[in-house]
Amino acid sequence: MHASLTLQAFDETIYREADRLGQNLLANQFLVAFELWQQRCFYVSQHAEKVLGYAPNLIEFNLLDNAIHPDDRPFVRRASELATDFRQYIQLSDIDSPPAGALPLTICCSTDYRLRTCSGAFLRVLRQDFILAQDAAGKPLAMGSLFTDITGHKTTFEVHFSLNHPDFIRWLYSHKSPAAIDVLSVREQEIMDRMLVGESNANIAESLFISELTLKTHRRNIYRKLRTDRDNRPALPRKPDKPSLHK
Repeated sequence: MHASLTLQAFDETIYREADRLGQNLLANQFLVAFELWQQRCFYVSQHAEKVLGYAPNLIEFNLLDNAIHPDDRPFVRRASELATDFRQYIQLSDIDSPPAGALPLTICCSTDYRLRTCSGAFLRVLRQDFILAQDAAGKPLAMGSLFTDITGHKTTFEVHFSLNHPDFIRWLYSHKSPAAIDVLSVREQEIMDRMLVGESNANIAESLFISELTLKTHRRNIYRKLRTDRDNRPALPRKPDKPSLHK
């Protein structure tokens, strides 16, 4: 799904690749592609307007980020941070080196959450992120995000995140860093990360050597702190609409 490209060869080649993928989707799916170094949305597939109600030329990163349900946004952003950190870890390690003649594993990150449509209603969507183009050193140049409306299949509000690399869970459980979300403690961040990947309360409590009662207290504190932090933050400024690059 991804190609090794220089910046100069980027535009036409990667647009064709995005369009090839975008032409083979179901009616409840759409594909958005972004240039990472310019944070520019350069492709939106045809079903985006049917699913979200926005004209393709209005869809950009800022709109899609602001459309995430406020209660889900900290979890979705944390999932994106974990995916980025893991890709960097893979780049700096040899664990992903394929056998001679084999293709490298394409890392795909999946996150499901609530997304606001143009009408103001919320859909439950599954977003699958993958590298569309990378440079010779393996640094991503462009990402594709495949959105699928799963409203009819998911009735809960939890945000779930998964990544299709066999070493991801081991890395996640051994990955130690300061809390990425300022209002959370390091332990709360650790619990939040495990909640994101769908681990049960019993398994989280056992692996962290705490009681389920203590874990439930931590969970309540996480939601309370995130909600308070959200309510105290100023609204994000909206970027002016860009000219459509949708072909």
